[in-house]
Amino acid sequence: MTMRSYLVVLVLLAASPALGQATITPSQTRLIGCFGEAFTLVEHVWRIAPKHLSQLTDQAKTAQTDARRQFLDGFVSAAVATDQDSAFAVARNLNGCLDEARTTTPDQTTAILAAAVRTELDSALEDVGDYIAMVHAQEDSLRTALRTPASDARGSALDSYLTFGTRMR
Repeated sequence: MTMRSYLVVLVLLAASPALGQATITPSQTRLIGCFGEAFTLVEHVWRIAPKHLSQLTDQAKTAQTDARRQFLDGFVSAAVATDQDSAFAVARNLNGCLDEARTTTPDQTTAILAAAVRTELDSALEDVGDYIAMVHAQEDSLRTALRTPASDARGSALDSYLTFGTRMR
C-alpha cells in the first residue's frame, strides 16, 4: 500500500464512527412529524372513510322504517362528528407542519424525508379521488334511504358526510 492509500483508509476509518452516529436535526424531526400526519391522513381516506361508506351502504339497504332511518342518521352524524372532523384536524396539522417544514435545512436525509412525505400526500390525493368515486356511486341510494324532511332547511348530516372527499381534496 502506498502512503496515499494509507491516508485514504485512515480518513475513512476516522469518518465512519462519525457517520454512524449522526444526530437527528430539527429539520428532520419536523419532516418525520409531517410524515406521521400524512400517513394518518392516508389512513382516513384509504381505510376509515371507505369502510364507513361501505357499512352505511349495506345498512341503507334495510332502511324501511323510520326507526331504521333514524339509526342511519345517527350513524352518519357520528361519522361526521368523529372521523371526518378528526381527518380535517389531521389535515390542518399537516398544513401547519408543511408550512414549518419550508424552513428546513437541506441535506440528504431531509430530502429523503421530504420525498416520503410527498409520496404519502400523493397517495392521499389518489385515495380521496377513489373515495369520491365511491360516494358518487352510492349517493342516490343513500339519499333515498336517508331522506331529509322538506321542512328541515338545515339539510342533514348526510350532506356533510357525502361532501367529505371533496372537502378533503
